[in-house]
Amino acid sequence: MQRIGVLVGMQSEAKLARHLYPAAIEASGATKEGAKSALKRLVAAKVTSIVSFGLAAGLDPLIKAGTILLPNVIHVRGKDYVSDPALRLKLGAEKSRIKVGALLHSDEIITASAEKQKLFVQTGCVALDMESGIVAQYCEDHKIPFAVLRVVCDSAARDLPPLACLALSHDGNLKISQMAKSLLVNPAQISGLIKLGVDAGLAYRQLNNFVHQKNMFESV
Repeated sequence: MQRIGVLVGMQSEAKLARHLYPAAIEASGATKEGAKSALKRLVAAKVTSIVSFGLAAGLDPLIKAGTILLPNVIHVRGKDYVSDPALRLKLGAEKSRIKVGALLHSDEIITASAEKQKLFVQTGCVALDMESGIVAQYCEDHKIPFAVLRVVCDSAARDLPPLACLALSHDGNLKISQMAKSLLVNPAQISGLIKLGVDAGLAYRQLNNFVHQKNMFESV
């Protein structure tokens, strides 16, 4: 029987990914080193394909928070990696409300809306994340089929509060104490955090509804 491997950035994403059964799930903690270690663990678990799963930042100004993404191309430092068509189909690529196109890999969190809009003009990519490019490169090197299933959390017009860069620990959990300290030092972040929370809540609900669809991996 084939087994899906799922790479997420955060433990909250891992909870949603558990509905992609049968699957082995690993969290990167939103770091390059963490992603590589997680991919090695997935291969050791004898997965036959890998899905990069979770949240993404919107680059296309027409894409709103909560939009489900199934990109066919991952753009990594000038090189394009094509996701597996059969796996994308299993994930629901034929559904009309799914956004396709190119996804941009970034090694860092992009917090400024101006930077996100600049990247859209430069690359034409509809969104970006920090794990999918690493998955694409690793899977090409190891001849493993891969795909990406993401949901837009912050739109191209959304500025992220500075604490967004501090939020994750190496195991994909939130650094609550560091976030609290950041808010104490700069309480002006609270407004941005609330707005981001509203968008994140919508994104999680949309992704949760999507993965709960009956028999998503019935024939995998």
